[in-house]
Amino acid sequence: MVDLPLSGKVAVITGAGRGIGKAIALRFAKEGADVALCARSQNELSEVSSIISRFGSACFTLPIDMANPAQVKSFCDQISHEFGTTDIIVNNAGAYLERGAFEDSDPDLWWKTLEINVRGPYLITRHLIARMNKGGKIINLSSGKGYSAGVNSSAYHVSKAALNMMTESLANELWSRDIDVNTLVPGPTATATFDNAPQGQERSPEEILAQDRSALPKGLPAWERVKHPDEVAEFALYLATRPVGGPTGQIYSLARRPL
Repeated sequence: MVDLPLSGKVAVITGAGRGIGKAIALRFAKEGADVALCARSQNELSEVSSIISRFGSACFTLPIDMANPAQVKSFCDQISHEFGTTDIIVNNAGAYLERGAFEDSDPDLWWKTLEINVRGPYLITRHLIARMNKGGKIINLSSGKGYSAGVNSSAYHVSKAALNMMTESLANELWSRDIDVNTLVPGPTATATFDNAPQGQERSPEEILAQDRSALPKGLPAWERVKHPDEVAEFALYLATRPVGGPTGQIYSLARRPL
């Protein structure tokens, strides 16, 4: 019997009900990891869990709101009860709630974006870090918007910039424990957030990728390619399987840049 690369590992993945988080959860479980998953929708989590059951991996799920600290703590407490220790944390859950100009923005949506995109990953990591094993990996899903100010959507830009700095700070603090912390920037990926479709009209990655490029969201650079979530999951697996003492405090981007 071939030993799978993540056999015996416990991976915690947030925002795992759909999109990139779902793809990472399925890929990690297929490679032998037991997984703990959270998302807002119980129906989506149940669907993911039913697929994972075919791989023979253990799967714990809990629907939570990442903006609710009590629910985040409850999720982490139950992970510790179910699995004891943690080997991999993938901070994937994120929100793109306020897309307007700063002057006209909704203060509640602006701040909730930071609560989900910054405080959420902070709390998940803070609650689980004491029980992380040597050789652990923390992967923070970020965005190119965290490296440039852009126009509008300031809450998202600010939140991802903060998450990027959290990666670097944690990497400095945890290197002596042989825990690697890295940032993964997927670039444009065929997800509901990228598609920005009305609720109830979300399309699958395959449907998004099948459309003519002219129908894609405006502002996509001519040199950029929209990726399937499975491609991001493949790279997350690469980061999760680096040997002890591997790269840490680094930014890995699947986005393309012009020459």
